[in-house]
Amino acid sequence: MKRRHMLALSAAAAWLPGAAAGASATRTATDRHALVIGNGAYNTHLLPNTRRDADLMARTLGKAGFTVTLSKDLDRSAMFEAVRGFCAGLRPGATALVYYAGHGIQIDGSNYLLPVDITPTSAAGVAQRAFSLQTLHERLALSQSAVNIIILDACRNNPFQPVPAVRLRNFTNLGLAGTRAPRGTLVAYSTAPGQLAEDGTGRRHSIYTETLANLLGQRGLDAERLFRDLSDQVRRRTLEDQQPWFESSLAGDFYFLPPPGWRAPAWVAPPPDAGRKHANKRYRSGDGSIGSTGDASWYRDMDERAWTELDHDIERRARQVDAAALTRLKRQAAGGNVVAMTTLGMAALAPAGRGQGAGAAQQWLHKAARLDFPVAQTQLAEMMIAGQARGDATEALRLLRRAADARYPRARIDLAQLEMQRQPTPEAAQQLFKTILENTGATMRQYYPAPAPLK
Repeated sequence: MKRRHMLALSAAAAWLPGAAAGASATRTATDRHALVIGNGAYNTHLLPNTRRDADLMARTLGKAGFTVTLSKDLDRSAMFEAVRGFCAGLRPGATALVYYAGHGIQIDGSNYLLPVDITPTSAAGVAQRAFSLQTLHERLALSQSAVNIIILDACRNNPFQPVPAVRLRNFTNLGLAGTRAPRGTLVAYSTAPGQLAEDGTGRRHSIYTETLANLLGQRGLDAERLFRDLSDQVRRRTLEDQQPWFESSLAGDFYFLPPPGWRAPAWVAPPPDAGRKHANKRYRSGDGSIGSTGDASWYRDMDERAWTELDHDIERRARQVDAAALTRLKRQAAGGNVVAMTTLGMAALAPAGRGQGAGAAQQWLHKAARLDFPVAQTQLAEMMIAGQARGDATEALRLLRRAADARYPRARIDLAQLEMQRQPTPEAAQQLFKTILENTGATMRQYYPAPAPLK
């Protein structure tokens, strides 16, 4: 089962109406509490990564100043008791964080966390035997904490949904159901709504949690900046296969590790019945929310070595496209994955391109080029120059210049070569030679490292 991750951050300060005058308190950096749950020993199988992920997050949050309670392999009763006890112990104005790693599913638009003693036999029985995510939201809303953070590293597909022969789920029920962030809330997911994230098989930790833990250790990153950086890094590490998503309507900054001298804003106590009203409506309101997958152009600031590795990965994928991979790539491309679009274009040009040819290649490359992906822009420009694609020399030059602005080595070399062809002077030849050396230096150092000095 694939794993899916979600993070929800709810800042309840400075928006609750009708606060009594003088009923305020200043939050301290030490009044931060975390409940970390790792469920791995299920009745039917073992999920070893979830418990290691929980250990990693417990250590990371402890270093960030949280008082951490770590629990593993909880049955349904223990999950309810752990959440109930944690929320009851929160002091007014505290920061509360709950991290969960384990199985979780979406059924009919509702999300559930699975205790280790569950043996799902039907979708209808899950609500009675699982722990509803809405219950967790409501428990935190009813507490008097000022900031609530929920991090879920969990399976998000529906195990009762049939799996086609190509081992890909159909397009209509993938991943988590989308939500809208109410005022004062940040909701972040390990991948965009309607998509699935990888489990991290063969690794000690999931890519999302591992990257998140690294970012939580960096001082001075506010929450929205942190999740944009997290999205960009995961997208880069997975070549767009996994595209984290967050929605935010935070009114102020929140820091896991605040910058020097930063003070948390004063917390205003809500009216006695505000918590229940908030719990009833907070996850149905969508006012002011802003959706983001991070920087859509994460690939426009890479160095030569990173570009070389990306080129190699795309070429390898294009050579290995079979029926199952073709279905997967088309699904990813439909979700805006520029690497998948470019791979489809390159695969169509390959000798074993399943009979698609230049026409199909041009279609996919145009889509990725319009989304500003330098590899597709350069490939398409080269096809235009060779007469294999629609477009003139002016359009090809425009595409190459745009790709070269992103420091894409192949585009820079193409531009220098075109300039020498237009003006075959010694200076142009010298510039071409210099460009080739500059844009292949990292590759040469990668494959032909300098020998160690003699001792």
